[in-house]
Amino acid sequence: MKSLMFILVAFFMVFTSCEEDDSFNSGPLSNLTVSSVVSTNGSGIVSFKSSASGAKSYSYDFGDGTTGESLTGSISKTYVVAGINTYTVTITATGYDGSTKTETVQVTIDIPVTNSDLVNLITGGNSKTWFLAAAQPGHLGLGPAREGIDGDWWYPKWYSAQAFEKCGSEISDCFCDDELTFSVDSSGDVTYVLDNKGQTFFNVGHKAVVGGTADEDFCYDYDTSGEKEVTFSAVEGNVPEAETTGMQMEFSDGGFMSYYVGSSTYEILSISDNLLYVRTYDTMNPDLAWYIRFTSAPAIGGGDESLETIYTNLVWSDEFDIDGAPNPLNWTYDLGAGGWGNSEAQTYTSESENVKVEDGVLKITAIAGVGEAAVHYFDDVTLIASGGATESLENFEGTAPVFTGFGGTETVVVDNPNTIGDNTSAKVAESTKGLGAETWAGSFFDLATPIDLVAFPSISIKTWSPAVGANVILKLENQANADENVEFSVTTATANEWEILTFDFSAAPAGTYDRVVVFFDFGVSPSGGITSARIKSENLFEFTYGRVEIRAKLPSAGGSWPALWALGANFDEVSWPACGEIDIMEHVGNNSNTISSALHYPGNFGGSAVVGSTLVPTATSEFHNYTVEWTADSIKFVVDGELVHNSLVNSSSTPFNSDFFLIMNVAMGGNLGGTIDPAFTQDTMEVDYVRVYQ
Repeated sequence: MKSLMFILVAFFMVFTSCEEDDSFNSGPLSNLTVSSVVSTNGSGIVSFKSSASGAKSYSYDFGDGTTGESLTGSISKTYVVAGINTYTVTITATGYDGSTKTETVQVTIDIPVTNSDLVNLITGGNSKTWFLAAAQPGHLGLGPAREGIDGDWWYPKWYSAQAFEKCGSEISDCFCDDELTFSVDSSGDVTYVLDNKGQTFFNVGHKAVVGGTADEDFCYDYDTSGEKEVTFSAVEGNVPEAETTGMQMEFSDGGFMSYYVGSSTYEILSISDNLLYVRTYDTMNPDLAWYIRFTSAPAIGGGDESLETIYTNLVWSDEFDIDGAPNPLNWTYDLGAGGWGNSEAQTYTSESENVKVEDGVLKITAIAGVGEAAVHYFDDVTLIASGGATESLENFEGTAPVFTGFGGTETVVVDNPNTIGDNTSAKVAESTKGLGAETWAGSFFDLATPIDLVAFPSISIKTWSPAVGANVILKLENQANADENVEFSVTTATANEWEILTFDFSAAPAGTYDRVVVFFDFGVSPSGGITSARIKSENLFEFTYGRVEIRAKLPSAGGSWPALWALGANFDEVSWPACGEIDIMEHVGNNSNTISSALHYPGNFGGSAVVGSTLVPTATSEFHNYTVEWTADSIKFVVDGELVHNSLVNSSSTPFNSDFFLIMNVAMGGNLGGTIDPAFTQDTMEVDYVRVYQ
C-alpha cells in the first residue's frame, strides 16, 4: 500500500509540474555538486552525475572539444585519445530563472595505446616493415628544437633532403637500405627490429659511438640486431597540436630509427597506411630537431628501373591532329583570374592565342599583355557617435601605422594625389591590388586601444577609387582572435575623386576590436597582365585506374609553371584535398629541367604532399613522355619509361579509388612558379598526345 501511495504521489507531481510549468521547482539555483566514475577497463567511458537545487538543465564541456546536455544531470561520455590523459570538464547548471552556476572537475583517462588505430597503422595489425621515403624530398630534415631559437620551430626549417639525395653515395647509401619492422602480439605488446644490412648512417656528432673518423655524416658498421620493446605515450613536446598526432614512441635498449642521433624517443607527427613521419631530438645538441619520413614500400628511383605496365588497352586519347580549338568532345576550359588558390598571376582564357592545336600539337601559351594593378586611396578613418560627434581614429598625418597586406595587396602612406574636393589632407594611404591578386586581397593595421562600438556605432572613411561600383569592405577584428570579427560593405558612387563612405556597425556584437582591415574591389582580381589557358576533361572523360601517358615539351621562362595532372571528379562534393590530386608532371622555369610529380590527399597536401623529382636535361627543348601508372594497389610516376618514384601504396583509405579527370595548364608565378622574369613576353607548352590505357 505504501508503494502504491508513492506511485500516485509521484504521478500527481509529474502531472502538476506539466500543468504549472515547473513552478514547484522555481526556487533560486544553488548547491551544484558533481561526481564522476571513470571506467577501469580501458574503454574511456566516464559517467557524470550533477545535481543542484532549482536546476532546469545541465551543460557539459568535456575538455576534449566536445559538449553534451542533460535535463537530469546524468550523462555518459566516451573519450577516445589513447594513453593517459587528464581532461578538465566544465559543468554549467541553468536555473528556471535563467541564472547559471558552474563547476569544474578533472578526470584522468587511461586508454591502452595497443587498443588504438595508431598501433594498427604502425604494425599493420600484425607485423609491418617501413622503409626510408628516399624518393620524397624531406625524407630527412633538420630544424630548431623549440621556440626562441629561430622563429618557427615545428618543421625542418634549416634543411630538407632532396629526393634520393642520400642514395648512391658510399658515405650515406646505407641509410636508404634500412628496413624497420614493427610487430604486435596477442597481448598488444609492440616490438621493433631495425635491419640495417650491417651499416648505420651516423650523424657526425655521434661518431665516437663507433670510433668513427670521418668529418661528416657517414655509414659505419654497426650491430642493430635484436628486438626492442616499444612504449607509446602522450607526447611531452612542443609541436603545435595541428602538426602532430600528440603521441610518441620510445624504444628500449638504445633502439633508434635509421639515422643515428643518439635518441630513442620519437614524436609521431603523422601516420597513415603508407606514410610515417617522425621527429626526434639530437642528444648531443638539444637545439636540433631531426625529421625522418618512412613509407610502407621501398623507394624506387634514379631512372634505373623500367615500368612494367599492366595496362595495354588504349581506351581514350587525343592525338591533336586537327588544327583549331581543342576537340570540344574531349576538353572544356577553366576561365578567369584570382590566383587559383596559389597566388598565380595569369588570367585563363579560351582564346586561340592562348590555346590551339597547330601542326599536330596542342599549344598552351602564356602571354604578357597590357594590364595594370588597381590603385585605391583612403584617408581619415573617423569614429562617429550616435549623436553625431566624431573622433579621428587614423588620418595618416603623423607616424604611419604598420600595414600588413595579404593576397596580393600592398598598402603604404603617400602624398595625396588629389588635394581638392572632400579631402585636402597632405598624406593618405595608398592600397595597390596587384595583377592576379586574390579576389579577397586586402590589408590591415592594428590599434593600441580597441574601438568602442557602443559609443561610436558608425565609422566613416574617405576613399578615392578608379571606378564607380567598387565593393569596399571595412572589417574589424580582435588581434588575438581573428574569429572575433565583424564587417560591412559599401559601394563607391564616384570615380577618380574623393568621397566619404560610412559603415554602420550599430548591429555589431560586443567584442575587442583592435584591428582595422580594409578590402577594395572585394571579389575582383585585376587582370590583363598575363593570359594563359587551362583545359580539362571534366564531365567528358573521367576514369578510375589506368596508365596516363602525355608527351610534351615544356616552357622555360622564369616564373612559368606548366602542369599535367588529374583531379578527383567529386571535388565539388568533398572539396580539396579530400578529392585527391595526382600531379603527373610539374615544372618551374626558375628551376629549369627539374621535373616533379606529387600526390595530394588528406594529411599529405600542399607543402606536405608526397613529392618526387628527377632531372630531365632537355625537358624544355625536346619532347618527353610523362606517365602515371595508377592501380588499386599503387601509384607510380614515370619519365620516358623509367620509374621516377613509387609514391604510394594505394589502399581503401585514400581518395585514389574513384573517378578523376585530366587537366593541362600553364600558370605564371604563384606559390611554386615564383618570380616572373620582368622581360617575359610569352612561352608555350606543346603536347604531342594524351593517351589513357586500361
